[in-house]
Amino acid sequence: MTTQPPYRRKLIEVDLPLADINRESAREKSIRHGHPSTLHLWWSRKPLAACRAVIFASLVDDPSACPEEFPTAAAQGAERERLHNLIQRLVVWENSSDANLLAEARYEIARSVARSHGEPAPDRGRPAAVLDYLNRQAQPIYDPFCGGGSIPLEAQRLGLRAVGSDLNPVAVLITKALIELPPQFANRPPVNPEANRMGMTVGQGKRQEQVPWRGAAGLADDIRYYGGKMREMAWERIGHLYPKVPLPQGGAATVIAWLWARTVPCPNPACGVAMPLLRTFQISKKQGNEHWTRPVVDRDAHTVSFVVQDHDDGVLAEGTVNRNGATCIACGSVSPLAYVREQARAGRMGEQMTAIVAEGDRKRLFLSPTEAHIETALSAEPDERLVPQQQMPTTAYKISGRGYGIKNWYELFTKRQLLGRSTLSELLFQEISELLVKDGATEKYANTVRTYLALAISRDANRRSRFNIWDNSGHFVAGVFGRQAIPMVWDPPECNPFSQSSGNWSAEVEWIVRVIQRLPLDVNNGKAHQADASTSIYAEGGPVIVTDPPYYDNISYAELSDFFYVWLRPLLRDIYPDLFAGILAPLEEEMISAPRFENTRDRFEKLLNRTLKLIRERCSPEFPSSIFYAYKQQEEQREGRTSTGWDTMLTALINAGFQINGTWPMRTEYTGNLKAKVNALASSVVLVCRPRPADAPVATRRQFLDALEAELPQALAQLTQESHIAPVDLAQAAIGPGMQIYSRYRRVETIGGELVPVREALANISRVIAEYDQQLQGELDSPSRFCLEWLEENELRAGLYGQAETLAQAHNVAVADLRTRGLLTAGAGVVQLLPVDDYGPERPPSMGDMTAWEGACRMAYHLNREDSGGRGVAGAAEVYRAMGSNADAVERLARLLYNHHDRKGDSRPSVIFNNLVTEWPKIQAKAQQPEQGQMIR
Repeated sequence: MTTQPPYRRKLIEVDLPLADINRESAREKSIRHGHPSTLHLWWSRKPLAACRAVIFASLVDDPSACPEEFPTAAAQGAERERLHNLIQRLVVWENSSDANLLAEARYEIARSVARSHGEPAPDRGRPAAVLDYLNRQAQPIYDPFCGGGSIPLEAQRLGLRAVGSDLNPVAVLITKALIELPPQFANRPPVNPEANRMGMTVGQGKRQEQVPWRGAAGLADDIRYYGGKMREMAWERIGHLYPKVPLPQGGAATVIAWLWARTVPCPNPACGVAMPLLRTFQISKKQGNEHWTRPVVDRDAHTVSFVVQDHDDGVLAEGTVNRNGATCIACGSVSPLAYVREQARAGRMGEQMTAIVAEGDRKRLFLSPTEAHIETALSAEPDERLVPQQQMPTTAYKISGRGYGIKNWYELFTKRQLLGRSTLSELLFQEISELLVKDGATEKYANTVRTYLALAISRDANRRSRFNIWDNSGHFVAGVFGRQAIPMVWDPPECNPFSQSSGNWSAEVEWIVRVIQRLPLDVNNGKAHQADASTSIYAEGGPVIVTDPPYYDNISYAELSDFFYVWLRPLLRDIYPDLFAGILAPLEEEMISAPRFENTRDRFEKLLNRTLKLIRERCSPEFPSSIFYAYKQQEEQREGRTSTGWDTMLTALINAGFQINGTWPMRTEYTGNLKAKVNALASSVVLVCRPRPADAPVATRRQFLDALEAELPQALAQLTQESHIAPVDLAQAAIGPGMQIYSRYRRVETIGGELVPVREALANISRVIAEYDQQLQGELDSPSRFCLEWLEENELRAGLYGQAETLAQAHNVAVADLRTRGLLTAGAGVVQLLPVDDYGPERPPSMGDMTAWEGACRMAYHLNREDSGGRGVAGAAEVYRAMGSNADAVERLARLLYNHHDRKGDSRPSVIFNNLVTEWPKIQAKAQQPEQGQMIR
């Protein structure tokens, strides 16, 4: 027997409202203004909703761990439901600044901390006292891979001491800007001369009033003001390089973007043109404002020019370049992509303007290039002393420009872009710094304002480079990092920093201002450090670890972050000398699997193991550690054994001395069909771990299997029947209690003393889950069991009548009866199950008692066919009431149907039955309300 752990189980180790967390995590993708992710780009940033929920649930006691307060299962269930309701409200982005809700959440954390200390909780009616208590008594939350700062920020929002560290200096700077700098200047008035010293104006219209400067409003006002000054000064210096474009009807318009195409010489000696490389000739797809840029070939002059038109006459249907190669517009010669790369590396790749996009009256204007605009664009001459000269790493395989002869970071930008950004940098470093001091800013405050404006310049790099994309549907310039790489772009836009549209300088500043205005400031000061997680842990006193480590070669953080680092370093090296000491971001110490390292995968796993052991030594024994994991589940052969990143991570955690108590799938992407909103892809799995007791025993394989078969079915019943975990999440969530059994032993051995590996344990966990599903099937009524087995054999296709009779006899039913019940069609020697869409909203009264199969199909119809009479949850609840005591079998059957269709790769039925399980609590609650309307007979 293992020693009982001296701790209370936390909510995250028992149950989570996964559907709500996942829904809000996915919704964050569409939230922009004011969301912390818009402060500055970082790759694979975890959703704030997921981070907030994980941190809260990691610190709050599960009611089952408090029998003195909740002595019965019913009392524990009611309390758990109350906490789930709090999480459901807490994860909604619009509620993230709700002072009352945050006070409620902070109190729940403080109450659990007080329980562990054996002392009374602070007065919940005094939020300041609760915050003070958390600052003194609660363990800090520490993320040793803080990246974009999501985890430390949400820890701080919940009133906890937040500590983050990262090897990458850009990541550390972003985290500082979120958790360390703003609280230092809370409730302070701005220093700029245009600010009202008496206070800030809040409200609108007649409700406007003047109140003292509060929160980060003063800091935000100064960032906006001095950012505006930078724009004014930059316009005076380089505004002539961004002229308006004359309009055919007279007048002129401000340019939004100039569209360009890269060129290489045609390989046909008789042609000789610089052939333009374009993905498409259509520059606007918006209905009613469609436009194309049409190439005009002058064969005598051996040139190609472009004319913009509002129809596709004379325009090629396809672009001139794709993954296979390029086609010359002038002569039709086809060149492989290798030729294009060869010409680029030889310095013979050029650029040609193809169109001009301008601001119009409520719509975009699309105009042909002019010689004046082409000459102006090419006339810019940046001061080389102000342009970053760092070279790209030679091994960077996710930066496509290197294959085309680009060796230096500054080559990713046009000369006009380089001049614009170096001008802004020079203004910030000199004029704005002096202006801040002149206006009365302390050195510390001036440095903070400079930090945010430097981040704006760094943001600007993502919008103004040679590797942006023109979105011809949305009419905006998309950032460089549409994915975690810098892919080659053939026809990049060059946006105007002085316009009022996407990519302008004022907008870059405003994005940052809106984030600052929404940050929590009535909180503990956070700390962000630069550190190598495999050697340093920056939190004393046994921190609670919540982290998102890198995953093999998924993202080359250091190589990609240099895109920003080369601009930030000269601006901020005097403020953060240690952070920006290197010429580039640290590469050699980075914990990823990359081609630049020998034995790269072994190196990564060695560093991962070292890091997890260090975390195990320093983490809190009182609270679980939570690790986000999102490695691609791809198998590979290593030393004659098949391995995956998943079992590698589990093995590393167990070898580090952890017991795994939970595996919760956190999803951030939804399918685009149906109203089911089922989760489509797990962006990560949260592994919940505790330090394994030092005296944990060794178990034999037989002991492990006996424990697994005795305990896992009970855990599965709780996950399905009490927690209502959606089928799409169950397979992953069920691994948690299974691995908890395996990892509570120091080692599981065969009779011969050999280790039973994690892979074998996972296989046995899957076997017990499958046996549990078989048990569920055996609990169904006979007609439903027949339908399940027939589905397994024939899907919804027609099968032979004789085979159906044989199967029906085995289940003591008749095919004729099943047909009368409306579960299938039978005739002409074949039998076929009815799909959900054939059931309809109403049930004929002559069909007899309703089986689980019919109930599941009818409920699914109501939930997913509201376009054809389905009545949603209300209709499903009518079916539930009609079934009486047999209704609960529907939920079990829906899980089995999801599993079947998921194995077969049938996405639509999987979505339908996953949705039925997800909505089950609502259906039950609705069914228990007084009946409304006509009841199903």
